[in-house]
Amino acid sequence: MTNDAIYYRDGLKLPFAKRVMLAARQRMYELFVSECRPDASTTIVDIGASDEESDEANMLEKMHPYTNMITCAGIGTGTAIVGAYPGIRFQHIEPGAPLPFQDGQFDIAYSNAVLEHVGGPEQRLHFIREALRVAKAGFIAVPHRWFPIEHHTGVPFVHFAPSVFRTLLRGTRFDYWTRPENLDFLDAALLKREWPSDQTKRPRFIRTGVKLGWFSSNLALVWKPCARLAAR
Repeated sequence: MTNDAIYYRDGLKLPFAKRVMLAARQRMYELFVSECRPDASTTIVDIGASDEESDEANMLEKMHPYTNMITCAGIGTGTAIVGAYPGIRFQHIEPGAPLPFQDGQFDIAYSNAVLEHVGGPEQRLHFIREALRVAKAGFIAVPHRWFPIEHHTGVPFVHFAPSVFRTLLRGTRFDYWTRPENLDFLDAALLKREWPSDQTKRPRFIRTGVKLGWFSSNLALVWKPCARLAAR
């Protein structure tokens, strides 16, 4: 089973969880639009598009009015995505391999709920470098480590201490998520440290999704020239 299939099995069993997740993704899309201002001529690559097609999956493709401008890059076959969204393109990619795109081929590199699944720091660095390489601007959203409810299991608070989370859930039905190569816990401080030091583009970190006071369910990394795309 893929990460997505296991996530929809484990994390969205309760109707309340589905409602919260849909609300979070709606707000993330609204943030994407307000920050990046994509129009009918803006090319977007969705890195890590899901091979699972459901009410909760592939929210960019569901909400964006110009699906003909989106290229979905995913590790699956893309059959469900291409069948569901008119005019969309799909490109198969291999985990950890360079993206099969030219430098600066797209206006925006977009990714949601993927970076936490690619492995450790080296894999995240590769992912970010490739996103920077193939697009002029970017929007990457991840679950926020400091949200009280862990997204993939629904278990509260324990993930604040990843070693405790992995120890307590190892051998349970959530065992898959205890392996760092399948799930890591990300926040702004960690991602700032891991951002490529030789890059002149620096991201803004924006709390988004569902907010509970100081807490937010998601964190977005946005780098320019997103805000200037619509004026190009």
